[in-house]
Amino acid sequence: METVSTTANILYVHYHRQLVGTLHAHGEQFSFRYARSWLEQPQHFPISLSLPLSGEYSDEAAQAFFVNLLPEATVRQRICAALKISAGNDFELLRAIGGDCAGALTITETETVALRPIAYEFISPKQLDDWSAGTPDAFSAVTGHNEVRLSLAGAQDKLPVHEIDGRLAIPTGDAPSTLLLKFASPFYSHLPENEAFVTLIAKKLGLPVVDIELRATAKKRIAVIHRYDRIVDDRGIRRLHQEDFCQALGIDARRKYEKEGGPSLAACAAVIRAHCALPIVELRKLIDWALFNLIFGNADAHGKNLSLLNGEDGRRVLAPFYDLVCTRNYPKIDRHLAMSLGGRTDPDLVGQAQLRQFAEDLGVGWRLIEEATERLIQRSSQAIDEATAVFQERWGRSPVLPRIVTLARKQLQRLSRELAYRSRQNN
Repeated sequence: METVSTTANILYVHYHRQLVGTLHAHGEQFSFRYARSWLEQPQHFPISLSLPLSGEYSDEAAQAFFVNLLPEATVRQRICAALKISAGNDFELLRAIGGDCAGALTITETETVALRPIAYEFISPKQLDDWSAGTPDAFSAVTGHNEVRLSLAGAQDKLPVHEIDGRLAIPTGDAPSTLLLKFASPFYSHLPENEAFVTLIAKKLGLPVVDIELRATAKKRIAVIHRYDRIVDDRGIRRLHQEDFCQALGIDARRKYEKEGGPSLAACAAVIRAHCALPIVELRKLIDWALFNLIFGNADAHGKNLSLLNGEDGRRVLAPFYDLVCTRNYPKIDRHLAMSLGGRTDPDLVGQAQLRQFAEDLGVGWRLIEEATERLIQRSSQAIDEATAVFQERWGRSPVLPRIVTLARKQLQRLSRELAYRSRQNN
């Protein structure tokens, strides 16, 4: 039987229906404390590197972790307006939509979670058509209403769903989602196609990435991403715990960019070195991710677009890479990198000197960076061709593909000339 809180200022945090701790509101702020039952059970773990089990963390760090679970920017504003919640009221927004967050945590008003039937609401073809064209925004139109308690960080309109017998459905109550739908943007043309294509290139280059596909509606294409923090097998659907690097470092989502005090590549490397079971394996992934973003013009690769995933064996690894987009395709988006490489954010000014500094910043040998850069330069042309062929075979043509290819090849040529010139000078 559920134990209902008699205090409106308390929320309960659960992991797989186990009580982890409590959130206590203090005006516009709130605090988090681990439950004694969680600390005493043998399989306990800190839900964030910034929230150690010892309890030696600040309320600001706790608030940063949980606020990082919430939507951002205009998506948040629309949800708050629809639910009649003040835009700055983090606690009430967690209460309203904390049922299916990124990772494995759920936030409820009850100390215990009753085992309820898993329930979903099917999405009609008309709903999907309208959402795909941005009328209205899907996430704000759905979440918080009729037992739908979904929360996803980020500023882009996206919707967590599950597929049942080929039909897409919205989770209700505490039901888990397994897919993310990302919709066309009124500001940035062919955004779902952009992400699908760039992710395909990354996969061809051997980077660990999310599984992504495109689905056409009567109006637009939708990107369908398989959630890496869900396992679906004959045992059902299981959530995996994860945290992005803003959460791991106790940084507020509003400071996710390095220039605003957000995570740097050096800070991410320090976390990996201290907390991953095989640091050199994960550092190589981080290096490839940073270089890939440089080459393929992804200027929005900030601390929330990189995460740590807790496997079922308890070991931390870098999560498959997600939100890989050639932002340079859109002139209105600043081309400067969200995380600097060797002290530079302008991708056209990153050369061997900056990459050598990048090696120092990460605490690795220059040869490791040099080999990774050379490998990506040598393999990118073939990867682009292969990804183009796969994209067109699966989903047809898109005008965004040739633009991305042109931008990437230009950057590859510049970087190749720069490294070759510097190498001759150094010899």
